[in-house]
Amino acid sequence: MAIKVDNHVAIETEFRKRTPRSARLIERSAHSMPGGLTRGFGFHWPYPAVMERGEGCYLWDVDGNRYIDLISNGLALIHGHAFAPVVNALAAQLPHSWAWLGTSLPQIEFAEALCRRLANFERVLFTSSGTESGMLAVKLARRFTGRPLILKLRGGYHGSYSDLEAGLGGRGEIPGHTLLAEFNDVASFERKLEQHEGQVAAVLVEPVMYTDVVMVPEPDFLSRLEALARRHGALFVLDDCLMLRLAYGGSAEKWNLSPDITFLGKFLGGGTPLGATGGRADIIELTDPRRPDAMYHGGSYNGNVLSTLAGRVTLEHLTRAEIAQMDELMLTLRTALEKKAAQLGLPLTVQQTGSVMGVYLTNENLRAGVIPLNEELAQAFHLACVNNGLHLGPGGMVALTTAIKRAEMDEVIAGMTDAMERVAN
Repeated sequence: MAIKVDNHVAIETEFRKRTPRSARLIERSAHSMPGGLTRGFGFHWPYPAVMERGEGCYLWDVDGNRYIDLISNGLALIHGHAFAPVVNALAAQLPHSWAWLGTSLPQIEFAEALCRRLANFERVLFTSSGTESGMLAVKLARRFTGRPLILKLRGGYHGSYSDLEAGLGGRGEIPGHTLLAEFNDVASFERKLEQHEGQVAAVLVEPVMYTDVVMVPEPDFLSRLEALARRHGALFVLDDCLMLRLAYGGSAEKWNLSPDITFLGKFLGGGTPLGATGGRADIIELTDPRRPDAMYHGGSYNGNVLSTLAGRVTLEHLTRAEIAQMDELMLTLRTALEKKAAQLGLPLTVQQTGSVMGVYLTNENLRAGVIPLNEELAQAFHLACVNNGLHLGPGGMVALTTAIKRAEMDEVIAGMTDAMERVAN
């Protein structure tokens, strides 16, 4: 279905009328930052709104527009903005400082909490981001196995580490470093492992693909992949930065997996920068400084007091009941969108599991890492949602937080279905 040009123009005109101060600030910031921002993920045409404050599930931009936040800083917030238990915990700590050489009680308590909650965490190391925790996982896998290669998903995003950016944006394999295989295609992994027998240190996956195109795993894909890695002597490494939200014990619990290493980031620090790499004791303890051959693990802000304190409080409030409620609300949204699309005759494909979803105005088969050929329609839908007070991720990405309840979901459904009508007429 082709979008009418006048529809797109009208939607963009409305957006520009709503956000004049944002437009001026983006123009100003482009003189000091590329494109006016320091993170590519937040950009959309013609420019993103500049946010001023957040509370609960709401954001307000510098022009005074209010939005329901449906992307939570790239899934880096699980309880919404200014979550009171985290605010109170940080306020109590700030007068006592928050970064020093050595460990701290909040660091110890959060490490213990993670090891209790995640079945495969026998030991854990902290980093300052999900990117760094992925880098550490790769470093540990190579050191433990003595092998050089990492086998990952084409289109899989694991932060801004060059060895793990292979397969993104049309990039190919990195000889001597990274091999690529296809999502939901175990045979493609088996071919690579056989071609490079004895050279692959780790099979590294994110359980749900979320960058560019959301892709949900087939029922047995992850378990078969884990078994395949074991047969070839490679470690099975799980990137659960985004999808820790899917079950109390993360993706390993949801899909009954036993990864050798799992790395975390995003909402782990409760809105502050934090990552973690955990797993089998014999692997993680390669960094034990008491060992004469210890693998060095540094980082001035690894496990800093504020981040581990905020992280522990955040995870304590992510209960099974909260996870179930997010999942139920997301399914309600999906059902409403599919019903509306059928009424309008609008092409729609929804990829959803738990509290994450991708919304695509197309009927073509989706492929991991390959953006559907409906750019103008997708941009118009996105802007129409923004005009209706909904803050989505680029390309139709949606993720819920515990701050979104039934009343807010009713508003989300009304705003998104209205946006569908605007691009269909």
